[in-house]
Amino acid sequence: MIQPYPVSDAMDPLKMYRPLQTTDPSLSSSPPSRTAPALSDPGHEILLIDGADTLVYIDPKSFKPAWTLQPQSAASIPHRVISHNLLDTGSPYFVKAFEPRRVSRTIKRRGLDGALPEGIKYVIDLTPPPTDDEAILFTTELSCPLGIRTWARSMDRWSLPSQFVGGIDEGQDYSRETTLPVEYSDSRHRKGIVDILKALHQIDPGLDTPCKLWTFFALAKVFGIGNEARINDHILTWVYESTNAKIIELHPEVTFRIACGVQCVHMCRDSFSILVGEEALLRLADVGKEPRLQRPQKTFHGRIRELLDDDDYQRVEYAGQNMMEHIIEQFIDLAGAEMAWLPQLPAYQSIQAHVENKCGGSCNLASELMAILKEYVRGHIFAILANNATVLPKEKRQYIGTDEYPSQDFANACNSMRLTERIMSKSFWKTVVPADSHTDSLASPGAQLGGRAIADVGKPLYPFLAQGDAKIGSVDLSDLLSVVNQYNRHIDPSIPRFGFRKLSLTSLIEPRGMRRPDRLRQLDPHGNTHWPGTISWEYVSTAFDPMEFINQAGSYMAIISERMNQTTSTDAQFVFTDTLTCLTENEIKFLPLWAGGNDDGSGGVYMGQVIPHLETGGFSTPGPGIHTGSTVVSSTASFSSAGTSEYESTAHGASHRATAGHWTDVMSVGSGAASISSGELIDKDEFSLNMDTSAGDEEGDCFDSDSEGDSTVILGPSSTLDPIEEVAEKVEHLDLGVEALSD
Repeated sequence: MIQPYPVSDAMDPLKMYRPLQTTDPSLSSSPPSRTAPALSDPGHEILLIDGADTLVYIDPKSFKPAWTLQPQSAASIPHRVISHNLLDTGSPYFVKAFEPRRVSRTIKRRGLDGALPEGIKYVIDLTPPPTDDEAILFTTELSCPLGIRTWARSMDRWSLPSQFVGGIDEGQDYSRETTLPVEYSDSRHRKGIVDILKALHQIDPGLDTPCKLWTFFALAKVFGIGNEARINDHILTWVYESTNAKIIELHPEVTFRIACGVQCVHMCRDSFSILVGEEALLRLADVGKEPRLQRPQKTFHGRIRELLDDDDYQRVEYAGQNMMEHIIEQFIDLAGAEMAWLPQLPAYQSIQAHVENKCGGSCNLASELMAILKEYVRGHIFAILANNATVLPKEKRQYIGTDEYPSQDFANACNSMRLTERIMSKSFWKTVVPADSHTDSLASPGAQLGGRAIADVGKPLYPFLAQGDAKIGSVDLSDLLSVVNQYNRHIDPSIPRFGFRKLSLTSLIEPRGMRRPDRLRQLDPHGNTHWPGTISWEYVSTAFDPMEFINQAGSYMAIISERMNQTTSTDAQFVFTDTLTCLTENEIKFLPLWAGGNDDGSGGVYMGQVIPHLETGGFSTPGPGIHTGSTVVSSTASFSSAGTSEYESTAHGASHRATAGHWTDVMSVGSGAASISSGELIDKDEFSLNMDTSAGDEEGDCFDSDSEGDSTVILGPSSTLDPIEEVAEKVEHLDLGVEALSD
């Protein structure tokens, strides 16, 4: 409780040291205490704890104590605290301050030798050091990041809690000023020390500005008490108080530093996942471009990137590289040539069962149908990928500002991405799922993408270049139904043909006498209307149902979408973050042990990680293993020394050699083989299409009858070699050059 401190008491050395009583000791389980502002300095509080055994001096800058008990100013009045409240924290800084020799020296310097007030055993000095390495450490740690200094400006925009951001700092209500608070302030430093002492005595420090919060946190970090409950409870309460939690998304570097300082696992992982997703997108966007000479100052979406410690930079860089490779692999699994998930669908399995049980393992019509199904689904995926996401959801649209992030750059980010870059966005993975769970068609990629392969639109990424057999095609529903009807007539000529507006065969089998859906009909082999309710059960078990297949494919994409859009913690609610945050153990491992990672400080977590050349978009530093004496490969090691087996380290070639820039290094060793030139790269706007991906009645009305022409695309038999093995085999013939990759 703050009460006026009488001038006579303040300046009387005997009364000054006399214990003071609170008006209501039951308000706290800690010893009764008071804080009192000195009249000459309203911002300077004097902490007085009943039962105190320690005097704490916190002198202002350039202050020289006099050899007298009479206080020269309010700032020279010491605080009265309880020693064990400081020592019980185990802080090396406090232990050092209480060393007998240091205490004795402080007593003499303060002129208290033989004149200690009653009950006082210790006198310590927590005055900020003026010069030396310790002063540099304090100044560096306590300097407020830009995100902290600007946070109060957004109080109205984000409806931030005024009790945490609307206070007075540096004598001003800076939330209503155009100027920013200074990065470091000596008076803020001293006030922060008092706040630490208050918290350790279970008194609310009153962190009502972002700069006070940062100073409080930074001092706790320097003192080594960040994980002390009496300290971090105030810090975590500040961060997670209602809308203040938006700071995690908008300034993840700041909250990552705070999380590491107080060892908060959830905040650490949430902040880290945002940083890693942003890093992965930047790395993906840099592929095929001139190497950067310095770290990008902004993210792809326009957020200003703030400072991190060197070790934390390394965590983000290595995890970002792994995440980029992981997302590429997930996309290739979904849309690549193999599409191993399709045989898991019951509708697709019916085709395989027919080939194995009825055709002795070979059926041209079945092969044609399976090939066109892959093209049809792949075409839908690329149609969504090529669709410019210019319209933001309502919950994001309302947050777009003019100057500060997220701005219009955030809203238009997807439009400036190449197709390969868009796989790193949540927008793509959300919209790839058909909007209607019972849709009767998928989106078509259109003429600009039709007829191409993934290798054509994915240059110069190596995993995409290996997908030369993955045709995107321009298959629409009429093409698909034509092949389906041919296949079904091959099974049984009496099976009705699929034409205008159908549901699944199985869903239309119903007891006789029940009302049939009026919107649906099928055509018998002679073109007459035929209601599926009369189809026998054996047809259901053998005929292929395209609508059932489409629904099953949509359900699978919904499962993948949910997995790709998840966050590291179940309670994280990210509104502004559009980059993926679905970290796996392969990225989380770079975090410290206390956060669930594998980094024990020895650098071993970086063992075996590929270290790209800095000239080709590599890491800013090679990893702790380089400078801790481990056997990690030198940062100057060339990728040209890698064997071809390393290209097979992950499925579909999404290995650590994930870019054609790295691939070119391999191809050019001692051969003079041509590398991919910048002129060969796909322009990022070439496939930025505005497409209507809806599959409503307009499209369905076009298919009142079969399309049985020769327009159906038939894929040839796939190679007996895995795509990765094919490319690896070509490496042995260096004279073929990079052009061989597209064969």
